[in-house]
Amino acid sequence: MEVSDRYNSSHICVPSLDGAHIASINGNRLHIRATNSLEAVRSIQTPPDHDPKSQILRWAPPSSQESISSRFLLGDGNNVHVYDIRDTKWCAHINNGSGGAGKIVNAEFGRTEDEVLLFSDFSARFTVWSLTTGRSVEIKDPKFASTRSFGLRPGNGVLALLSRPGPQDILTLHAPSSHAVIKTVQLQTADAQGLKWSPDGRWLAVWDAPSVGFKIHIFTADGHLYREWNGEVVEGIVGLGVKSLEWSPRGDFLAIGGFDRRVTLLSTRTFSAAVFLDHTPTIQLAVGDVWQEQVSATSERRYAIAAQPVSPPKAPSPANDGSPKSGISIIVFNAEGTFVATRDDSTPTTVWLWNLTRLAPQTVLIQHSPIKHLSWHPTKPHLLLVQCTHDDSTVYVWDSLKAAPEALSIPSDRPVHRLEARWLSTTSDKKPCIVLGDATGYVLAWPEGRDAILRFEHPSTPGVGDESEDSLYEILTGKKSVPDGSDTVALADDAWDEDESLSLDDTFHGRGNAGSKERHDLSTTSSLAECF
Repeated sequence: MEVSDRYNSSHICVPSLDGAHIASINGNRLHIRATNSLEAVRSIQTPPDHDPKSQILRWAPPSSQESISSRFLLGDGNNVHVYDIRDTKWCAHINNGSGGAGKIVNAEFGRTEDEVLLFSDFSARFTVWSLTTGRSVEIKDPKFASTRSFGLRPGNGVLALLSRPGPQDILTLHAPSSHAVIKTVQLQTADAQGLKWSPDGRWLAVWDAPSVGFKIHIFTADGHLYREWNGEVVEGIVGLGVKSLEWSPRGDFLAIGGFDRRVTLLSTRTFSAAVFLDHTPTIQLAVGDVWQEQVSATSERRYAIAAQPVSPPKAPSPANDGSPKSGISIIVFNAEGTFVATRDDSTPTTVWLWNLTRLAPQTVLIQHSPIKHLSWHPTKPHLLLVQCTHDDSTVYVWDSLKAAPEALSIPSDRPVHRLEARWLSTTSDKKPCIVLGDATGYVLAWPEGRDAILRFEHPSTPGVGDESEDSLYEILTGKKSVPDGSDTVALADDAWDEDESLSLDDTFHGRGNAGSKERHDLSTTSSLAECF
């Protein structure tokens, strides 16, 4: 295993969606570093009035033309600034104005890098800003200020949004670009908890609160109710319902994690229960091993095969706790949809790994500490990353092509606090890389070693710090060319020049500097032929 140098930061680092760059903040500067060369390609001074307590850092989706993530945003409760790696002089500034509808609590990129979605406090409004025209569209009363409240349809980018302007939940479908309302649906839900598009964009699932039992509504892409799944009633008792929901990447299953310690796989042909994955309190696998983590007196971590049957540790239930821990809270499919990893909250240290070709568990991991996060590698479907809640720079990798899982201890010269670990998105021909960071810094770790970097390979994004000609010059002459260096030094002043940035004023002020604005109420309708 190879580990990079440690890079200081004062906020959790955020890798780009294409894995080419990492954004981090250290003090009053925002740094962008290329992941293949680990060289800094941008260094931007944060605005003087930036509030680090409500900090938001996001990357745009990869451009369809260049397949790279080139834009990123930095926001807080009052402002959002968007930057472009390709153009060091370009900056877009969105100001919250008087903040009469509450502060900005979340910011996300939309369908493209030219759209920014803003959620205000108290779920007062959801605003879509266009960075090309400077126009904005407001929608009142979004139900949540997170991705649970909206979804972009794969393929054409139709926006589905949950809102609750009154006593009833509302589902609206909005046209791409204009975001005009093309469909409004009054949901027959008590308290809708979220929505998700299927990977192929054919179906939209909306699930209800667990207090009403299993209530899942399946809509077609044009907003018509196709099926309602209500689960099974055992001896007249409904019980608690949905705790988590996830589509399989191949679109053949809709996985529903319930409070009954069961994952139900609905077939997307009929949306009826096809398979039940039960998490039993005592584990006895017909085929496969149960691996249990062992920690020595010197804090060395390793795995050993546990004798079956085995009962994993249960979550403690304090006497004054009115809501005992139970239910399937984590469901993650691998990229091919052949494996799914799950965690039952009643046994929080246990990871179940199900082989969907056999529809049975292939192995079970029992960790020393509760599971915090599970993630499959984006392009290597046989690799699973397991992160636990302990304050230790150790993560775990399970490889379906090997027998035993592996504990990876990352060297650290200081204690870690609230460590975050994730895969770096790399192509299948590159060796896997893990990004580990907390609020003080981050490192990159390559479990199988690092790929060799040729000097003439481009280290970052085309058009930014292009070193292909410089590298060739060095090879031929043996001399090192001197870079301009004006990119990062002058940017801090240039980015805030009003003549060089696109200023998007608050919709309530109507100052008009960024172009006209339009507002759409939830009752607006238009032709479905535009988008479907």
